[in-house]
Amino acid sequence: MRVLVIDDEETILKTFKFRLSAWGHEVLVANEGNKGLEILRSIHCDVVIVDLKMPGISGEELVPMVHEEFPDTEIVVITGYATIDSAVNMMKSGASEFFTKPLDFEQIRIVLEKIKKRLALREENIRLRDKVKELRSHVSGQYRFHNLIGKSKVMQEIFNLIAAVAPLDSTVTIYGETGTGKEEVAKAIHYNSPRASGPLVIVDCGILSETLLESELFGHEKGAFTGAIKSKRGKFELAHGGTIFLDEIANASPKVQKKLLRVIQEKTFERLGGEKTIKVDVRIIAACNRDLSQLVKEGVFREDLFYRLNVVPIYLPPLRKRKEDIPLLARYFLDMFTRQIGKEPMDLTPEAIEQLMHYSWPGNIRELMNVMERIAVMNSDKVVKSIPISMTKPIVGELEQRESKSVSLEPPLKDQIASLEFNYLKLALKTYRGRIKDVSKQSGLSTRTIYRKMKQYGLDKRDFR
Repeated sequence: MRVLVIDDEETILKTFKFRLSAWGHEVLVANEGNKGLEILRSIHCDVVIVDLKMPGISGEELVPMVHEEFPDTEIVVITGYATIDSAVNMMKSGASEFFTKPLDFEQIRIVLEKIKKRLALREENIRLRDKVKELRSHVSGQYRFHNLIGKSKVMQEIFNLIAAVAPLDSTVTIYGETGTGKEEVAKAIHYNSPRASGPLVIVDCGILSETLLESELFGHEKGAFTGAIKSKRGKFELAHGGTIFLDEIANASPKVQKKLLRVIQEKTFERLGGEKTIKVDVRIIAACNRDLSQLVKEGVFREDLFYRLNVVPIYLPPLRKRKEDIPLLARYFLDMFTRQIGKEPMDLTPEAIEQLMHYSWPGNIRELMNVMERIAVMNSDKVVKSIPISMTKPIVGELEQRESKSVSLEPPLKDQIASLEFNYLKLALKTYRGRIKDVSKQSGLSTRTIYRKMKQYGLDKRDFR
């Protein structure tokens, strides 16, 4: 480090120069405060060691001046007239360390090493911030909107729609298959809206019973139901001034749907078991992997709530419908995971990209992320020549055709087995509403195997509850 020592005693200056130089530091000296300031204004110093009592500008005056003008420079105070008050005052003024004479240079060496590590960490943080800033600048632009990435025409249209609706308070419903990124769209809307400084509260409506979901959304009073040992604020109260994201809204019971309608219309509700009317200012974003209009026709979902939620619908396409985005997404995820695990950057050969493009991705973006993470972890080469998944060749047709029971020699048997496993697990999870123990009992597979295969195929039990 470059260390500036300011002291009116020549012996002290010579001792510091000798000792600190021997430890590998570059040492500058000044015998009074004004000279010290001149040096600081012309040369950057990592550390300033200053005597508290000096003619002219004293250390007591100099410390706050240095701290204000050079905030990145560490300040160490030395004095032969130490008091508790003077030490406290110097610390408040910006000094990081305080030593009394006669000096213990072993302690000073230890302190300088601590400062060196602190400065190194600060420099590393600055470097990392600059790197992240450069990366964000590189991946931003027309192919990225907030945390969404895509260059396909359909994604560009979605970006434009998000940009148009984000500044408004209109209710939005996001439609899309499992793994298409509905929650990420909700985040993009919230964090590009005037409510960005407020909370974004996420509620999965598909994993709770009617009573628990009602309590989760609207809160409850003590004794409202068995186990309600104290009052609790609901997610709508917690989201006041911000946004609430209701994932899998189709799973809400008729009772919860009725209360949701009132919140949208009147911005008021009561806690479960309570009588006090609570008013909230919340923007609502909903998501569903089914067609709500069809559920209205079937009598499962309230028509009036549907029209209140469906003010601005956003339809997220499955990955197989936006294949031109696959290379962009694959490279982005691969870069992300290699950086996370500390590996050198990797690239994909045209053959590997071709494999990715010819796969139908039933688990959508979530499945692609899993595959790229697997490559980042398992691949030892900087250039990825093939994709290490069992499903690398085209699956004939779309998802509906995957369920065909006809026997054929194409695609290869391993891909047909993978297709059968995917459809079986999807049906079992849907039948047992994501309960892994029931799926295990029915299938004869261990829960560990089921979780492993779910990750392989991009399936999430929360999407089936």
